[in-house]
Amino acid sequence: MALEEQHKEDTQKRRPGRPAKGDEAISREELLEAALKAFAERGYEGVSVRELTRQWDVSHNLIHHHFGSKEGLWKAAVDHAVRKLPEGINDLLSPDAPEGEEIERIHEASYRIALMAATHPDYFKVLMDESSQGGPRFNYIYENYMKATTETVQTFFERAHARGEARAMPPGVGHIILLGAIGTPFTMRALAERLVMEGNRRPPTVEEGARAVADILVYGVVQPKAE
Repeated sequence: MALEEQHKEDTQKRRPGRPAKGDEAISREELLEAALKAFAERGYEGVSVRELTRQWDVSHNLIHHHFGSKEGLWKAAVDHAVRKLPEGINDLLSPDAPEGEEIERIHEASYRIALMAATHPDYFKVLMDESSQGGPRFNYIYENYMKATTETVQTFFERAHARGEARAMPPGVGHIILLGAIGTPFTMRALAERLVMEGNRRPPTVEEGARAVADILVYGVVQPKAE
């Protein structure tokens, strides 16, 4: 049953005396965007589904019917966010990439992911929070959305290092630095506004900010070639 239909049914079944819901039913995308924002701002434990339903002016049964629980809502919100990742990321980070293209591919993937972080910072806030805490929710993100690319990025750095194009790094460190540095400028909003926005005659565009993050991040770990 569609969210709009369930909303209408719940409204019709409501007991006398309960406040009427809004005339317009919330769409699934709007609901998941709002849920992701709530999880990003309050953390998983700080979110109450009952409070969310009051805030969104929808029936508690609507959430239960479509997602089953707060955990189900969280997973659906994360899945929804990941679908917004720019196209071509998996192709760029394919383990079958030709030799010699590793750093260039990491750089381009970093730029595209930084663009996504700039326009959808809530997902990266959730990702960073769960990555710092660990547990079942982090395992869900890692196993479904991070593991394959983590292994490929590690392989890329090892191949580039073998040719003298990248510094030697302990396993996993390169990916941690990449992911953390990509998301941080866009999730630490207050600090970014203070350091980047204030005093600038023209604030950087989203594309300029994302490109600066990718350039500094990736080429900062590249081993300079001998003259």
